[in-house]
Amino acid sequence: MVENNKLSRQGDKQAFNMSNTYTVEIKHQGSTHTIQVSEDQTVLQAAIEAGIDLPSSCTAGVCTTCAAQIFQGTVDQSEGMGISPELQQEGYALLCVAYPRSDLKLESEKEDIVYDKQFGQPTS
Repeated sequence: MVENNKLSRQGDKQAFNMSNTYTVEIKHQGSTHTIQVSEDQTVLQAAIEAGIDLPSSCTAGVCTTCAAQIFQGTVDQSEGMGISPELQQEGYALLCVAYPRSDLKLESEKEDIVYDKQFGQPTS
């Protein structure tokens, strides 16, 4: 009987630890996809699970293959090192390390723009 009470309490505890889920609208190759993403899941991981073939490479936040531009909402991408704080302030994110903190609207395939802004040579 005591074991049943423990299980019940553990079940209740798990219910209280459920994470928030956010609506993420992804504009990708001319189509708009809307998915639900848990706050403890990256946008890239959720998109792949939903069948959206977003570009990715390292999945560790050190390259710019999965770069996107966020037009609405916020993410936590503190695990990534592949994008400068200045570009983050401009709304760019690496989806492989981007955990939603609100509903999002974003556009994928911004690798070339991010790479040029971050590593490109200034024009004379």
